[in-house]
Amino acid sequence: MADILDMLDTLKTQGSIILIIVSILMIFVSGIFFSIAYLVMDETHEGFLATDCIITDNLYADTCQELWELTIYKFFALKDLLIWMSYFFIFTFVIGMLVSGYQSGKSPVLLGVLILFVIVITYAAIEFSNVYRTMLEVPAFLSMVQPFTIYNMIMLNFPWFVFIIGLFSTILGVVNFQRSNVNTVTTESLNY
Repeated sequence: MADILDMLDTLKTQGSIILIIVSILMIFVSGIFFSIAYLVMDETHEGFLATDCIITDNLYADTCQELWELTIYKFFALKDLLIWMSYFFIFTFVIGMLVSGYQSGKSPVLLGVLILFVIVITYAAIEFSNVYRTMLEVPAFLSMVQPFTIYNMIMLNFPWFVFIIGLFSTILGVVNFQRSNVNTVTTESLNY
């Protein structure tokens, strides 16, 4: 039982670095996932618009278009929410990276590891940005991610984005490491 608790304690201390790495990967993947979902919804909506039929003996609709307007077109109108969900994911992961940077300031070793990982992750971000630029050369992918303007700006400037977030998380880690205990009563403070 003690071994399991030691393992969980080790994972908890190293979890902040792993969360930062996973957050960087999820920012890259989430925009692609949401743009694929957006494209599928858009193409399906256009397919439904191109199809029409006549419905007999129906109280609510005389054609398929009227029926789909009552039912499925309301779902397709939600595709703009995918863009906002992509922005929410990016914002959530950035907050998570900043909090993880703050948490890694509990130990000087973790702070040093954080600085090394920020350097490595910034280099990885250069590679991710190059992969994204190569993916943008494909016309189908370009048309798929065009509605996601903020995601495109982040991915085209991904090394700077990662470096700035990494820098701020390192600063928060240093602040957490350097903070002093104020308003706490110790035996040394009461020694007159």
